Amino acid sequence: KGGAVVPLSVLFADVRGYTKLTEGLSAAEVPALINRFYATASKALLSHEGLLGQIAGDEVEGLFVPGLAGPHYRQKAVEAARSLGRMIRYTDSPAGALEVGIGLASGEEFVGNVAGGGYKDFAAVGDVTNTAARLTSVAKNSEIVVDAETYAGVARAYPDARHERLVLKGKQEPVQAYWIPP
Repeated sequence: KGGAVVPLSVLFADVRGYTKLTEGLSAAEVPALINRFYATASKALLSHEGLLGQIAGDEVEGLFVPGLAGPHYRQKAVEAARSLGRMIRYTDSPAGALEVGIGLASGEEFVGNVAGGGYKDFAAVGDVTNTAARLTSVAKNSEIVVDAETYAGVARAYPDARHERLVLKGKQEPVQAYWIPP
């Protein structure tokens, strides 16, 4: 009720070293810095026809669905990731340039309203989202790590992408991962 299983790409972007970074900032500088990250990530996602899925702490989730981004939604998700990587390199903040890791996964998943206990949220839930989050956890600064399904949509543009089978936390089978140039 209030959703459907659809093809999509899920993007997560996570600020690296956020806890240590905030230790060196004043109480007023921390929200200014994270709000700048949110605004930059939102701009990158929305300019490539993505949806802003979730904002949580130092992480942003983007959703790319064919109904909005078109049939090349996987390509648009990768373009958004690359755009975010370039845009985030601002240096006019007290902390200097932020370090961000980005992960993407694609497949079919439930997208819609999830609710319980008086709480309601619009979300993508399932294995695709979990895989994207796990790929983000292995992405180092400025790295974009994607699963095989996402890579299939952009392979011609990145034929020499580094690849490796990764054992990801919570996943029973290794995941074929590809590193897309920033």
